[in-house]
Amino acid sequence: MEQKSTLSLKLAVMAIAVLLGLAALGDLFEPQAKVQADTARFDHVQIVSTTFIHKGQMGLLLLDRRNGNVWFVQMTSDESRLVPFKDPVFLIRVPFEKLDQAP
Repeated sequence: MEQKSTLSLKLAVMAIAVLLGLAALGDLFEPQAKVQADTARFDHVQIVSTTFIHKGQMGLLLLDRRNGNVWFVQMTSDESRLVPFKDPVFLIRVPFEKLDQAP
């Protein structure tokens, strides 16, 4: 009886080893595709507010995280325009470098 359980154990271990070997060889014959991702074109722009009023006009408030510039982009009510926004208007530069200084 002990010989039968030993044989079963050896067969189970051998089957596991063969399956693991097949899984490892599968990557050799079919290597996984290597992909490389670039950051998005405007990844540095963060929308601070989607409804911001500046000088009586409603629009978007944007932050350029590269340099701390804050921009206002006015929405237009003219439906004939392809893009419902006017050109951005510079509002202020936020001095991020002062955040590292001790109070």
